[in-house]
Amino acid sequence: MDKSYNSSFESYPVRGYNGFTQPFVRQGMGGLWQTSIAIDGGGPCQWQLNSLRVSFRIADNIPLVKGKEVIETSYIFDFGDYGLSDGYGTGRAKEVSGDLDLKTDFFPMVANHIDNTTSLKLFGGNTGPEKWRRRFRLRDTQTILIEPVIHFDKVVTLTPPDAPGKLTATYPDGSSEKIPHIYPSYEKLLSMK
Repeated sequence: MDKSYNSSFESYPVRGYNGFTQPFVRQGMGGLWQTSIAIDGGGPCQWQLNSLRVSFRIADNIPLVKGKEVIETSYIFDFGDYGLSDGYGTGRAKEVSGDLDLKTDFFPMVANHIDNTTSLKLFGGNTGPEKWRRRFRLRDTQTILIEPVIHFDKVVTLTPPDAPGKLTATYPDGSSEKIPHIYPSYEKLLSMK
């Protein structure tokens, strides 16, 4: 618990926040990485885990990364009502109960910006609609398995217009279309995998 103050400078208790980073540990020589995280820590402060953010990004040694700002891709798991903000592009929380087995197809998305900078992130669909969200409010969950399937050979590129207007998305098959927001057609990308 922490303290906050009202307009009369009287203190009242509020939930505290202490973030930490914990790396995954590779299991043998395969592609499985694992970590264990306590949800109820106990101790004198009786702490409990509110939210868990699992993030990953394309490694710096991949040639596609050169000269680009790499943006992390995240999943968020809320264990209560406190939760992290959606500043991580995960969408609103989906209510789930029990263990999770998540498999998402990701496509490298290169975004060229008006200021001549370029960013790179893994695109796993517009997280606004519920079916592509990567944020979950958990109940009775002990195990979360995340299996990202990354299609490195299926790059989609976003190009800004010369004058105000829509972005152009160029797909791995060479086709292109104007898109209303910052999201290319995930369904079209899935049909190319």
